[in-house]
Amino acid sequence: MSARRGLTRAFTGISVAVVLAVSGAAYGIGESALEGDAERAFRSQVDATVDRVSWTELTPKGFTEDGEVGSDVMRSRDAVTQVLAGDGRLGRTDQEAGSFPVYTVDKEIAALDTAGETAEREFTPRGGEELRVVTVSLGGGRGAVQLARPISRTEALVTGFAWRLAGVAALVLLIAVLVGRAVARRLTRGLEWLTGAAEEVAASGRLDLMLGAGGNDEVARLGAAFDSVLVRLAGAREDQRRLVQDANHELRTPLTSLRTNISVLKRVDELPSESRGQLIEDLDGEARELSHLVAELMEFSAERRVDEEFSAVDLPALADRVATRARRRSGREVLVDAEGVVTGRVRGLERAVTNLVDNAVKFSEGPVEVVLRPNGFRVLDRGPGVAPEDRAHIFDRFHRATSARSLPGSGLGLAIVHEVATTHGGTVFARQRPGGGADIGFTL
Repeated sequence: MSARRGLTRAFTGISVAVVLAVSGAAYGIGESALEGDAERAFRSQVDATVDRVSWTELTPKGFTEDGEVGSDVMRSRDAVTQVLAGDGRLGRTDQEAGSFPVYTVDKEIAALDTAGETAEREFTPRGGEELRVVTVSLGGGRGAVQLARPISRTEALVTGFAWRLAGVAALVLLIAVLVGRAVARRLTRGLEWLTGAAEEVAASGRLDLMLGAGGNDEVARLGAAFDSVLVRLAGAREDQRRLVQDANHELRTPLTSLRTNISVLKRVDELPSESRGQLIEDLDGEARELSHLVAELMEFSAERRVDEEFSAVDLPALADRVATRARRRSGREVLVDAEGVVTGRVRGLERAVTNLVDNAVKFSEGPVEVVLRPNGFRVLDRGPGVAPEDRAHIFDRFHRATSARSLPGSGLGLAIVHEVATTHGGTVFARQRPGGGADIGFTL
């Protein structure tokens, strides 16, 4: 199911629930109000009649057109009225509504001596509508006046109100569904476009197709994040291509030398003994150089793919491990000045410091100083330093300064330092040390 269809269904479901809840509440309130208003008006009419007959000695004639209360009671819109004589016979009635049956209890009320006594009942005349009837005694056996409220009239009003409410609810629901579809279309338009663009990238394999979703909403942020991923993938592909080219270039020299020496080795019987020894020594050295180059290529590639988690790194302990290994391998003095703890990848940071120390040992004769702080790592020596023309390229893959061409190495050690620094959000630097020597390291 598409996102648009899912959102439309969600909007529709919410709209139905809200409309039903509001309509139900409105119906309940409306029904209560209509019933309450009708009942209050009827009770008010009954109470007024009881008060009137209680302090005025009325007779059935008082309810005629020219009687004392005829116009007030007989023409009331709140009740249907009829008058009973003292013997219970039907007198005047509401001409518009007609009469309704008189029961024994009504005749008994009509014959009472006390004015204002009442009797109440509900019934449905044959073929008629349900009534609520209140019979009020006129007192002195003079008769009674009956007031009736047609309950079904209120029910008809409630039913009409319900139908009108249902019509309004249906209209509101239709509008809500249409608005929900429009909103869903608007919300998913960018997402659908983004999906199409991503599918095109996946199908074509092109990493230069920037999605560039405009705006500042979540879809735009997703597009920007996708663009960032594409840029990184394109960069990784370009780095991979360059690495293969550089490796091909760097491997060509030792391989060519190996092939040459192997060709000579085929004529080993023709060579003097001194030349044979030199040839074997050359082959051994070239094999070691090739092995070292392949090992550093693998290490460099692994460093780029590293998935080691970040953790707390104790800098004094890290510096001591690196210095101990360097002293054992080179026999040189390595001074350590380290303090603090950083959050990073232990193996990557240790490898970077090791490469910096190895580089310093290679190019200097005196002590090597290792300075580690939470904001950056530095390795200092008293060698020839870094030539100005080499400073911009010293961290490039396979770069070797002119003065270092005759020394062993692949030119990948400082490139690994650059990768580690980038992984930790830092930058590398190479500068001349005051008093002579190099100051090489990276910030965190």
